[in-house]
Amino acid sequence: MQPVFTGTQVRGAEAPWLEAGHGPALMRQAAWGLAHRTRQLLQQRGPVYGSRAVGLIGKGNNGGDTLWALSFLADRGVSIAAVAINVTADQFHPEGLAAFQRAGGRLVSKIDAATDVVVDGVFGTGFHGSFDLPGFLTDHDLAIPQTAAIIACDVPSGLMADTGDIPGNALRADATVTFGAPKLGLFVGEGGQHSGDVTVVDIGLGVELAAVQDPWWMADEPDVRAGFGPPRWDAHKYSRGVLSVVAGSPQYPGAAVLVVNAVAATGVGYISLVAQRPRDNSVADQVLAAHPQVVIEAQVAQKATAVVIGPGFGNTADERDDFTAALQVAQRQQLPVLVDASGLDLLDEDMLMQTFAAMVLTPHIGEMQRLTKRLAPDLQEQHPVAQAAAFAQRFGVWIVLKSADTYVLSPGTLRSVHPAKTSELATAGTGDTLAGILGAGIASLDATDDDFHQQLFTVLASGVRLHSLAGELAAADGGIVVSSLQDDIREAKRQAMASS
Repeated sequence: MQPVFTGTQVRGAEAPWLEAGHGPALMRQAAWGLAHRTRQLLQQRGPVYGSRAVGLIGKGNNGGDTLWALSFLADRGVSIAAVAINVTADQFHPEGLAAFQRAGGRLVSKIDAATDVVVDGVFGTGFHGSFDLPGFLTDHDLAIPQTAAIIACDVPSGLMADTGDIPGNALRADATVTFGAPKLGLFVGEGGQHSGDVTVVDIGLGVELAAVQDPWWMADEPDVRAGFGPPRWDAHKYSRGVLSVVAGSPQYPGAAVLVVNAVAATGVGYISLVAQRPRDNSVADQVLAAHPQVVIEAQVAQKATAVVIGPGFGNTADERDDFTAALQVAQRQQLPVLVDASGLDLLDEDMLMQTFAAMVLTPHIGEMQRLTKRLAPDLQEQHPVAQAAAFAQRFGVWIVLKSADTYVLSPGTLRSVHPAKTSELATAGTGDTLAGILGAGIASLDATDDDFHQQLFTVLASGVRLHSLAGELAAADGGIVVSSLQDDIREAKRQAMASS
């Protein structure tokens, strides 16, 4: 998995270098990377020589980075200009301004209609408060040509690098060149929608970043291969995982089908559906019609290695009893258990305080808020991600928080994020599919391994990535049909394996 850092963490890694007087060297290195990426962008549009670049300049180091980068572009024949944003030119970074002027840069009050690229260098990762850069440009008759590319220096101005929030308004960049490390705010929330293609410029912070505690992580295709690749040559059905699924009800039998669809597509050795006959005939019959290999059992399988509970539950006394019984077996057999959908509303504090190999909760934002209101009301005012993280630590559970961006939060300090890739996944039933993918991955693990929790973290993060890959494939094929998403899961796995 790839580490991702908050802006605060990156500034902390830079601090020893700045205190030692290496700030000017870091700035020129960052600016060189910004200029290089800008040249690439210009090359995609036509000749670099003779093109025009304008910098939107603030008073801090971000403006200094941009002025230096413009001076480097001038060496390649680019006509360079700068516009002061919410400052006067005498407040510009002095060394950056001097380099810009030596290179023939002009300070202007208008953006030429023939401009090829605009570099947003107003605010960087230290920004706090609120600023409306598009509004400022409009108010000052600074129109960016529609044909001009926009490239952000470090972060789009006005973006909170720690969270991806934009309290005011920001320009939508075609590309962002960020310095030192990938920053969380460039990938999540509004930040992920404003940053465009993100390039990281290495400025030599490797040792300092390696010492940062509690970074964020993002899973990619190698993690999907590691977590959901082919079984060992000597595998048998039990060694590949035995997953008991406690899902569906006479009112919502389709939820069980969707979970099992995903489990079968993801791959385990043995799938058990807990369904009491004759009451749950409708659930069992629909699942068996789609997957005759599923074994119908009255309780969690004796050889189970994991349990998925909750999708499609109703609210009858019998179903509440089924929920409690499944949890009791999971606790007695020390199994990892995943609780999703309707099952989340049946949890109480006593259940959460029981000892399991692991308990994984997979709420969307609304379900997380309901859980918090019932069981940890003092956390209600926190940001949803902070709320989920605090809940996970308080109750010793893992949380996969589903939203446009999906977060995996451990009871300790492990945390990952998967940025939004397609809004097509905002469809009823895709949560059941994710529960099946994650359940299959969890069932393949050995809960007695010393590194089980690290493996669980990897499986949860990479399972979210696999779910997204399947959604992207379906979206590209005309849109998601949840009942056939299993085919996209298989194709996503095939492509992930082929990319090694």
